[in-house]
Amino acid sequence: MSILPPGSRLGRFEISSVLGQGAMGVVYLAHDPDIDRPVAIKTIHPEAARGESGAEIEARFLKEAKLAGRLQHPSIVTVFDVGRDKDLYFIAMK
Repeated sequence: MSILPPGSRLGRFEISSVLGQGAMGVVYLAHDPDIDRPVAIKTIHPEAARGESGAEIEARFLKEAKLAGRLQHPSIVTVFDVGRDKDLYFIAMK
């Protein structure tokens, strides 16, 4: 799994730095140029989920984004965007 360098783009978001890394993906600090705000970008690499197809991974990731997007609480992230850029699925949140 490769890490995106600072200055690269994931969708419309510009990567600033890596916040953390796990077995399934990487979480980045990024900048949303459309609204001029910082966001956290959670990514998942399809090759990291052994035994699951790309469609299964995408469905599970979209379900996570929808569930988190419905919740409103000061201790729960706010989901701004979900998508795919090449082979990388991502959720943008704050």
